[in-house]
Amino acid sequence: MKFKKIYKNFFSRLDKTDLKYEEAIDIYKRANALIIDVRTPEEYATKHIDEAINIPIYEIDNLKNEITDKDKVILLYCKTSKRSRIAKEILMQNGYKNVYTFNAKI
Repeated sequence: MKFKKIYKNFFSRLDKTDLKYEEAIDIYKRANALIIDVRTPEEYATKHIDEAINIPIYEIDNLKNEITDKDKVILLYCKTSKRSRIAKEILMQNGYKNVYTFNAKI
């Protein structure tokens, strides 16, 4: 029974985000992580997490010029998690190792 619960929790996240909001904020505080909002500047201006910087999905490839530490913890979010998952893939393909998505509750 315990295995089913672990299995369900793990696979339910595969289709959504890596972390819950509370987990991401805890990691941000403990690991000196970056929180990146990958939505458009217009969406960001409407509402965003205070600690987040805005790097739209279409500019995420430029991040490799800004962050040279491939071990830096990077937390990504957007409205529906689709863009943040794409951004995660791009960053991981560029050698970043600690990239996570989360539900920002915005």
